[in-house]
Amino acid sequence: MAPQSLSRTTVRTLAELLEAVAEKPRLVPRYRQDIASAIRTAARILARPLASIPADPRLLRRRLREVTPEAVGISRKRAKNVRWLLRVAFRLTQAMRPKPYLPPLSPNWQALYDRLPTRSRRMGVGGVFRHSSKRGIEPGTVTREHAEEFLKTIREGSLLKDPERTWRDTVYAWNRCREEVAGWPRINFSFARRGVTWSLPWTTFPPHLKADVDNYLDRASGIEVADGVPPRPIREATCHLYERQFRVFASALVLRGRDPATIRGLADLTALDAYKEGLRFFLERHGGSTSSFIEGLACTLRTTAKYWVKADTASLNSMDVIVRRLTRRRLGMTAKNRQRLRPLEDPGVRHALVGLPQKLMRWAESGELHAKRAAWTAQVAVALEILLMAPMRLHNLTHLNIDKHLVRPARFGGALHIVLSRQEVKTGADLDYPLPKESTALIERYLEGFRPFLTTIENRALFPGLAGGPKVDNTLRRQITKTVFRHIGIRVNPHLFRHIAVKLHLDQFPGEHAIVTHALGNRSIDKTALHYAGLETAAAVRYFDKAVLSLHRRSRNP
Repeated sequence: MAPQSLSRTTVRTLAELLEAVAEKPRLVPRYRQDIASAIRTAARILARPLASIPADPRLLRRRLREVTPEAVGISRKRAKNVRWLLRVAFRLTQAMRPKPYLPPLSPNWQALYDRLPTRSRRMGVGGVFRHSSKRGIEPGTVTREHAEEFLKTIREGSLLKDPERTWRDTVYAWNRCREEVAGWPRINFSFARRGVTWSLPWTTFPPHLKADVDNYLDRASGIEVADGVPPRPIREATCHLYERQFRVFASALVLRGRDPATIRGLADLTALDAYKEGLRFFLERHGGSTSSFIEGLACTLRTTAKYWVKADTASLNSMDVIVRRLTRRRLGMTAKNRQRLRPLEDPGVRHALVGLPQKLMRWAESGELHAKRAAWTAQVAVALEILLMAPMRLHNLTHLNIDKHLVRPARFGGALHIVLSRQEVKTGADLDYPLPKESTALIERYLEGFRPFLTTIENRALFPGLAGGPKVDNTLRRQITKTVFRHIGIRVNPHLFRHIAVKLHLDQFPGEHAIVTHALGNRSIDKTALHYAGLETAAAVRYFDKAVLSLHRRSRNP
């Protein structure tokens, strides 16, 4: 039993909490060790250093509840014990308050706070008010540097689930109060938006440029053979990519000093001098080195110059030289993907990932969840099962149709096949994935017991969305990523499952690139072998060591 008569101290972080527990002289040594272990385990669960985790009991309890114990490799019993020992540590070192402690505001900040019109405004700016008041910053002296300091504090010194959203809410409330509250500080808060913030809108340029871009993309995406377009029609997603590339390249030229009024068509973008000047802008932004974005940009403009602009041979040859210099020679996967696949070297992680669809389906059928939540859980289970057994791209996954893509060759019963025509596949290959009986049974349980809660009978999408038709790609991506992280603790996006499937196969059968090529719907075995070069190295070394060890043992026992 925990001692009751210990002096109380004030702690601000888990590091200070650990030190405070160590200084308790009347605490039984074994009990002190258990509490210290629980504090360190809590930091490991949150993946943060002890010194950066605030000693806030309510916030800690909420964050620890959001992480599934299995995702961090501990049992549910251990997780429950950690939470209990943390409560004991807080009782031993500081007074447990029924509500979070909020420091009082200075008179000037309090007067401004009292004039706020609504509760949402008070919640939006309350954090920056307390931050400024605590540091002796008065309303009339607030600067952008103070706002950036507050942003750094909530990013690094708090356990907020989404600090960026908190900051966006603060910015919105602050700027609205500038218009609604008399005497409000005139400083305007702002936040950096994601994406390419320096790119200019189409309205910056003459309308002829956008018209030329639209005309080219309309012609290039058509299936009929037309003059001035690449021989292969480009897909809708590629059209969006090309449009963005043309706009950011034109913006780069303007930022390099070009008058936007002089950019009237794609011929102006692909002129050799403009081609070089725009690429210099991106190379300088990237520290003088190339990138996949710069490579793609150079290739797109070169293709446009050849087929649409009809540039002369000398200019095209110069562009070819530039493209070759910007193209990085790749052997194997990117470092980022290799890092994400590394946890799969652990057999426990591999088994947990492969078994996750069945685990989710059992949870959906357990009765612990309400009907809609159970249906969503079963839906993610089916999506994961298909990605593991039929490694397709996300767009094909979200647009699976029950009547069109789920085929049962046998007249009565039998396994399901997922069939995709070449027009639907990025590489232009027909795909036919026969599913094992376990996967077929999982999909049937979802179709019969859960999918009716998500849509009407008229919607035939396997993964229906709220607005009818199929679910949006980003929605399903987010659900899959969050579910895998919650239950297993690894960061996996849907496209990575293609690499996971290859790794699982090559670990068992090193060198079988032909099978991998057909399973993924790729065109070239050589390119597949180059892309996944090194992925099967560990398995190949195991086979190699096995052969050497067998000879070694025979030499010892002739």
